[in-house]
Amino acid sequence: MSKLKEMKSRTGDIFQGETVDQLAHRIIEHVIDRVLLLNLFQTESILKPLPAMLEIEHPLTIVGDIHGQLDALIRYFDAVGYPPKVQFLFLGDYVDRGAKALEVSLLLFCYKVRHPHMLHLLRGNHECMKMNRLYGFHEEVARKRGSTMWRRYQNVFNELPLCARVGQRILCMHGGIPQNYKSWDSFRELKKPKTPKKCDEGLQVDLMWADPTQDKCNVFAMNMVSDRASCGSLNVMFQQRAISVIFGEKALTDFMKKLGLSLIVRAHEVSQEGFNFMFDRKIVTVFSAPYYCGNDTNCGAIMHVSPSYEISFTVLRPRMILTPENTEVVRQMENNYKTLMALSPDPSEIYIMI
Repeated sequence: MSKLKEMKSRTGDIFQGETVDQLAHRIIEHVIDRVLLLNLFQTESILKPLPAMLEIEHPLTIVGDIHGQLDALIRYFDAVGYPPKVQFLFLGDYVDRGAKALEVSLLLFCYKVRHPHMLHLLRGNHECMKMNRLYGFHEEVARKRGSTMWRRYQNVFNELPLCARVGQRILCMHGGIPQNYKSWDSFRELKKPKTPKKCDEGLQVDLMWADPTQDKCNVFAMNMVSDRASCGSLNVMFQQRAISVIFGEKALTDFMKKLGLSLIVRAHEVSQEGFNFMFDRKIVTVFSAPYYCGNDTNCGAIMHVSPSYEISFTVLRPRMILTPENTEVVRQMENNYKTLMALSPDPSEIYIMI
């Protein structure tokens, strides 16, 4: 013990006064950081050769926004199976908002390294530096591992593909359809954006940001800051993002007809049921983060594509602790669950509640 006491501090040492226990803790943290960095480097090396548009075969399970909700991600895996038992496609937004974005991203990166052909990762708008700098991920990583680690993450995010073609009939992305495309060659020739400026240009910004609208706008319109915008000769109201476009049913129908598609699958927007079809079931939004930000009573959902293109959903109920203050909210949520669980004759509306 006397030898250990002598080792507690040494004159001129950089860490003068540091105890053996503190030294051990620092070494452990350093080793863990090295392992984490190794995982990021390996993930980047696997993603780098991939094109901006993936070509994936079904059957497949598609996951929307997770936003740092590790418990929800584990519940999905427990319900349907872990890679490589099930092939997964994630539509982006792994980070920000939730408290465990670091753990969510690392778990997915580890699966990507172990099973690169059974787990596919797309880029969401929150995997862009300007977003995850402001909406929680930078603060989380800086607190847990330091800002250098956060900057290293951006190199991995820059290599994430932007969209995925499933079989011959489904196109998936985080945001929505782009307005300035010509043919499939526009997607095959697409480059991954490696800078914040490039993230806000061309097809890539729409693939990460665009939204469908059921307003009077039937084509494309800029998603501007103002409450109203011009859509042809119309002035219409829409959600404000101040970036990219909104698109109506005609724009979507023309896009799908030109490319020979049957369904567009995207994420990016909260849905109370966890998923939402629009435009005569031509497009579906999948949102997988239940009880979003701790103040929305939405369900989360993941979508399954069978070998014959049949669609079904696993719906994740948000977990709320009943209190006198939220009794009415919980009652309303239970009524919503009963409606969701009602049997449907349509095989594309099979719900598995967990």
